[in-house]
Amino acid sequence: MATAMLAGCVGGGGASPHRTVTVDLAESITCVDPHQAPQTSALNVARQLVDSLTDQDPRTGKIVGWIASRWTVNRNATRFVFTLRDGVKFSDGSPLDAAAVVANIKDITALGAKSPLGLSYLADLRAARATGTRTVTVEFAKPNAQFLQATSTPTLGLLSPATLKRSPGQRCSGRVAGSGPFTLASTAVNESIALKTRRDYAWPTPLTRHTGAARVDGLTFQIVPTAQVRHGNLVSGRADVDTQVLPQNKRSFTGAGPDLLSQVRPGLVYTLLPNETSPVLSDPAVRVAISRAIDRSAFAPLLSPGEAPATSLLAKSTPDYSNRSAALPHDPVAAAAMLDKAGWSPGPDGIRQRAGRALRVRLVYASTDPYGSVYELVAQQLRKSGIDLALTPLDDARNNARQAAGDYDLVSWGVTRGDPSVLSTVFTVDSANPLRRTKPGRLERSLGAVSETLDPARRQQAVDSAVDTILDGGHGIPLFEQAASIGVGDAVKGIRLDSSSRPIFYDAEVSK
Repeated sequence: MATAMLAGCVGGGGASPHRTVTVDLAESITCVDPHQAPQTSALNVARQLVDSLTDQDPRTGKIVGWIASRWTVNRNATRFVFTLRDGVKFSDGSPLDAAAVVANIKDITALGAKSPLGLSYLADLRAARATGTRTVTVEFAKPNAQFLQATSTPTLGLLSPATLKRSPGQRCSGRVAGSGPFTLASTAVNESIALKTRRDYAWPTPLTRHTGAARVDGLTFQIVPTAQVRHGNLVSGRADVDTQVLPQNKRSFTGAGPDLLSQVRPGLVYTLLPNETSPVLSDPAVRVAISRAIDRSAFAPLLSPGEAPATSLLAKSTPDYSNRSAALPHDPVAAAAMLDKAGWSPGPDGIRQRAGRALRVRLVYASTDPYGSVYELVAQQLRKSGIDLALTPLDDARNNARQAAGDYDLVSWGVTRGDPSVLSTVFTVDSANPLRRTKPGRLERSLGAVSETLDPARRQQAVDSAVDTILDGGHGIPLFEQAASIGVGDAVKGIRLDSSSRPIFYDAEVSK
């Protein structure tokens, strides 16, 4: 079947024969707690377990109610009041009331660095109070225009009060209870995670196509790092879903057989992020020179349908995106001039040198990253400008350890979120901070302005200014827009992609 933006969803009515849907994931999952988990695969699982206060329509970007039936926001976006729908229960039987919502908000702030995404969403939180059994008031010391959209994310998904009393480690290992349509049945470390359907579930988002319990018995997520094995599983029927289809396998999704769901991920495009404490990349001139030496148009043959060379730090599907291609030219002459001025002279082997040191930078990334061919092309392009890009693919454990320790010159990140404030989760000192910056400054002021207004024109201006500040300083070197490419076997219908391009299995139905 041809590539589709969304799966054909099945309407209400009688359920199909029940069955477990088998889903292949490309990377291991170290934590299933949505408050802590930052990885795509982990959030793909967690999203099935938890509901959120709101949801976001992937077609329009509009925020719609979910657990919150309505809300109000004051003019300067410092006070949010949510009214909750009645009758919602967590899978452990406890009620999802205002006190539970407040406990979730306080939990994320208490997790601190263990919840880098959540902490950025709740920056400058002043108070969260239950002002009734079904009314929650959240107040911030400073304007926080991005907070409403943040309430639609799985990171701010709602967990039961009993879950919140467990240690972060216990929750990561699977001791979590949410209010979502599935519950966690079992886990096998680095192998699989099994979910089962809640038969009492009755409060889906309005973006779904039916009400009541999910249409399948459960979901089995299995860890399959090798792309060709995942593809073979899908084609043979050993798996129903491949959550990460590689470009070279896309041509098989024609005619009869598996379908391909493709949707551009909003948020931060795949971007090279420099360690600004690195002896080489502490110099903004070198960082900008690297960007100028890259010919992004050459990536196109290596990318999947829906993916494209970056024209900004933000994907085109992100609200308040604007084209910043003028700041991303392929200009090796300018790159050479910058490096000359910075004291890096051509060496005998073509690699520039300064004070006897080669201009060499290490790009550390997971060996399961599907874009290794893009990095190889970037390395070839940079070498023409006298820059030695040392590609360092590592297994998940070593990659995570190296990144946590700051033992790299460059990393490559893409962060999915349907709001431009995604930039604050990466580039500020109090964020995940892959740039390893130590003091707040111009970046924080520029990014802070994005959350200071709800006025569309003023917010657009603030977003453009923040993007320009990052690009001008070489704090981020955008490469390409990423699309979710999810293979679905012909026996399964009704899977949809949410606003962050995560698969949602609530409407899934098995035809045989």
